[in-house]
Amino acid sequence: MNVLIFEDEKHTATRLIQLLKKYDPELNVLEVISSVKKGIEWFKRNPVPDLIFQDILLNDGNCFEMYEKVKVKAPVIFTTAFNEFALRSFELNSIDYLVKPYDYNDIKTALDKFLSFKEMFVQPESDLLRKILQKETPDIKKRFLIKLGDKYQSVKSEDIAWFISDEGITFAYSFENTRFPVDLSIDLLSGVLDPEKFFRINRKFLINFDSIKKIHAYFNNRLKLEIVPPAGNDIIVSRERIKEFKEWLGR
Repeated sequence: MNVLIFEDEKHTATRLIQLLKKYDPELNVLEVISSVKKGIEWFKRNPVPDLIFQDILLNDGNCFEMYEKVKVKAPVIFTTAFNEFALRSFELNSIDYLVKPYDYNDIKTALDKFLSFKEMFVQPESDLLRKILQKETPDIKKRFLIKLGDKYQSVKSEDIAWFISDEGITFAYSFENTRFPVDLSIDLLSGVLDPEKFFRINRKFLINFDSIKKIHAYFNNRLKLEIVPPAGNDIIVSRERIKEFKEWLGR
């Protein structure tokens, strides 16, 4: 089986490949594509794959922009963080989906369904995707409910300096240097927080613009940040995110 993956998070793509290989060691991943532009170029140069794993939001736009420009007659399994209404829309159109973060059982269920009913899968419909992306994008998360001892407190998102993933648990740090766990992963947080205010600088770290104190050049073409409150370790912008990070700073 030849599989094409659309995913702009390198670690997520690596994890997906591992899960796919666990399901079928003979499965062939043709390529991992991170942008609409590269996807269009790929489809123009290559034959149609057996199956596509499609992240909806890529680093240069929404995937429906790609399917408006190229006609792809291949079954698609979407990877998405959209809400239940959007997922039901996918089901009604014979398109399967995986909700991030997904695990091996999710992959197995999706691939079992694909192999059993692959003739029922259809190519993505741009009108459906446009409607979902325009009307069903998750709302910007403005507050977090946290528990401190035997009390609960509501914390505004803008009062959080940064988020970090530590051994599978996501923690938020306020500007007052209060730490508390949150239920959402860094992957999901990056999709529901205000993109003008928050940026994911690497696999584990999501930062508030107002927490950035200084920016330094770092080896291997990366950037090192001084932040408030300090994190205790070097805060590095990954090389893959440098260009987007600089564009975000200049908005």
